[in-house]
Amino acid sequence: MQDKFRLGVVFTHPTQHHGPLWRKLSTQPNLDVKVFYLCDENQSSGDHYLGKDSQPWDVDLLGGYDYEYLKDLSGKVPSKQKKASVAPSLIKHITQGKLDAVFMQSFINYSYRLTALLCKLRGIPLIMQNDATIISDGRYSRTRQMLLPILYPWMLNQADYWLSCGDHNEIHLRHYDVPDSKVIRGCHPIDGDRFKQAIAQNTDEVSSIHQELSHREDAILYGFVAKFTERKRPFEFIDAIAAANQKDPRVRGIMMGGGLLEANINQRLADMPNKAVINIGFVNQSKLPLYYAAMDVFVLTSRFDPHPLVASEAMVAGCPVIMSDGCGNWGYSDTLIQYYNGLVYKRGDLNALIDAILQLTDQETRQRFSDNARKTFEGQNLYTAVDSFLEVISRIQSKTSASKTPKAVTAT
Repeated sequence: MQDKFRLGVVFTHPTQHHGPLWRKLSTQPNLDVKVFYLCDENQSSGDHYLGKDSQPWDVDLLGGYDYEYLKDLSGKVPSKQKKASVAPSLIKHITQGKLDAVFMQSFINYSYRLTALLCKLRGIPLIMQNDATIISDGRYSRTRQMLLPILYPWMLNQADYWLSCGDHNEIHLRHYDVPDSKVIRGCHPIDGDRFKQAIAQNTDEVSSIHQELSHREDAILYGFVAKFTERKRPFEFIDAIAAANQKDPRVRGIMMGGGLLEANINQRLADMPNKAVINIGFVNQSKLPLYYAAMDVFVLTSRFDPHPLVASEAMVAGCPVIMSDGCGNWGYSDTLIQYYNGLVYKRGDLNALIDAILQLTDQETRQRFSDNARKTFEGQNLYTAVDSFLEVISRIQSKTSASKTPKAVTAT
């Protein structure tokens, strides 16, 4: 007799966010989790989008749960994500006798599309979660945007259940006719326990980092953590910090990351007379919580960014967040709540960003936002993500039980 609910996960590659989720789900009673990875990106080498100095993640992404790397049609496990990659062994793994439900994130690659097809053909419930928003849809071409109202309602409703990740994501699902009965509020996972433990165990190092990065004793550190690409608008951050520093010399910017624009950024910073912004470069996962804790404020300047998880990471450390409205995780019950744990400004409006930076030079405001940031995260942490999975599994089990219950025969 089968005692455990068998959940299959089809996922692109191991990540610092989802590895802890699969591990935590695997500890749940009556739940058996098997993760199928489509490539081993970030395991043998760093994220190529972060530039030549990036390294493989230095935290455990694979321990504590059952997983398998799947080979593509070449007979090898890909080292990077590929849209056209197909894992033929999905055909034998995704069967009704082996799995009671399947989770995947999107339809972005052919293996995901094969997964959805197999679930439909074999009657296996499909659970999905993505970070799409109406805001991020704006990046598509005019032709594609005209096709979205035709394509998306059909495509998104191939899933039996959706785990939403925030206000704008839920608006996106409703806009494309996904019924509320399919949507369960969840969140994208952040291993807050690891972050909090690292910070608590290294308070002296956090203080040293803050002191090392400060250009004066009363400096207020504004952090930027991202891939250095045009979409993330790093120069908007630099220009805003430079202007704010002219009005309040305590303001100082620190940048972490890497990528295509790094050489241009370094040149821009080298020409900055007061050195109001410095580039630290790549910081690996084990040390990243300490740098968040050393910041006073976290800044996101993206032109568009569906649901940047760096905001949640910063909030674990108690960082208030300034975010452009091009990001998709602000709202009444989302990661950033305006004037509660941070500030939202109109994307591309440099003066609005400068004003937000200067507003948070006030110690009392920063402290209030910081306390609220920690409170907000506790309602959107790894355990919240686990609970959303358990809720959808409960619904699937209830529906399955109801379908197996014989209907009462009414005498006539």
